[in-house]
Amino acid sequence: MDPALVKLALGGIALLGCIGLFFGIGLALAAHRFAVEANPLIEEV
Repeated sequence: MDPALVKLALGGIALLGCIGLFFGIGLALAAHRFAVEANPLIEEV
């Protein structure tokens, strides 16, 4: 295998991993920010 291709593939994997981490943290923060508390009266029914 050509070392340049291996470097390119590893760079792509690292980039996708960073993008996934960024969006994962963003979704976690949005879920925490827009969380809705459950109404205990609804749970009784």
